[in-house]
Amino acid sequence: MALIKCPSCAKDVSDQADTCPACGHPIKRGLLGRAGTERTFNIGCLVVVIVVLVLVVAGMCSTIVR
Repeated sequence: MALIKCPSCAKDVSDQADTCPACGHPIKRGLLGRAGTERTFNIGCLVVVIVVLVLVVAGMCSTIVR
């Protein structure tokens, strides 16, 4: 168990807590469930990037075949 800073009030909070006991601010959890990380995995952005890449490669392949 580690202590992290609350993003709202900057008080020490357990990384196992769901909310800050001082101010009630929710503690965000990252991709692997670790508290204190502000970065989260956004599957929607990944899907958009993959679709765009597939379309670009398909367009390049169709140009080469002609």
